Amino acid sequence: MAVEAKELLAELHGLRDRMPVPQPTWHPYVAQIAECRADLARALDLAAKHQGALGLVATLIEGGSGLGFDPEASADLTAAWERLEALPLPSGRHPYLEDILPALDAHRLLLVALSHTM
Repeated sequence: MAVEAKELLAELHGLRDRMPVPQPTWHPYVAQIAECRADLARALDLAAKHQGALGLVATLIEGGSGLGFDPEASADLTAAWERLEALPLPSGRHPYLEDILPALDAHRLLLVALSHTM
């Protein structure tokens, strides 16, 4: 794995690690958040095995492609995409907004890249 790909993968893992899963007693979407976080972990495992996906993520981050999620992707990727798109986004004065939104954005880019490279 090239140095740039390793660094990108490490940064993506860091985003996932900083994405909090709230306590079920006070958050209505805890199950959906936990499932999306697990989907992100599985996507990271897949990306580690498919170098082309990491290269495409880098291109997407730089704004070099207008690609969207490929609906012809595998059933697992499509299910992960649908769960991510169904997750309500936090807004306003949410205490973890700076951790959550970048992780969700990275998850989207990773799923788009995987949908085009697997």
